[in-house]
Amino acid sequence: MKTKAPIYGVTRVDNETSRTHGWLVTIQRRGVIFRKQFSDGVLGGKTKSLAAAKAYRDEIVEKHPPLSKREHAEIVKKNNKSGVVGVCRYCASETSQKPNAERRWFWVASWVLPDGRAKRIKFSVKKYGEEGAFKMAVKARRNAIRQMAGDFDPGATRRKKRMSRI
Repeated sequence: MKTKAPIYGVTRVDNETSRTHGWLVTIQRRGVIFRKQFSDGVLGGKTKSLAAAKAYRDEIVEKHPPLSKREHAEIVKKNNKSGVVGVCRYCASETSQKPNAERRWFWVASWVLPDGRAKRIKFSVKKYGEEGAFKMAVKARRNAIRQMAGDFDPGATRRKKRMSRI
């Protein structure tokens, strides 16, 4: 069975209880949500309401372009404790249950590669010192972010990779 590819920012709504049939456009840009319903009944059918929904979506995307990958990678999250996006302090899992003196600590720089895979580089606190390891992680992260190009695709992280059947 072949499933239809999703239409970016456009969702089909068929609710028999409320007799609502149409398309819903939802686009979020820099914290603002743009949402509008396109009714089949009002617009003259499924095809016409879809065309109107796509036109509205395209208008919103043109007026409010997506973040660049670099801008998206620099968003400070609520749970950030290091003060630098993409840099965190990490205890090696095999030592996390040991006494504090025996634990191995690292500062880790992380970012997303162009193909969508995550990349991490660890810097040992024991080897470089607390400040040295932190500074190296910050430098590695900044160098990686500087090389990022293109627009952020919010759907890319949610899409499942297709597995080929041989």
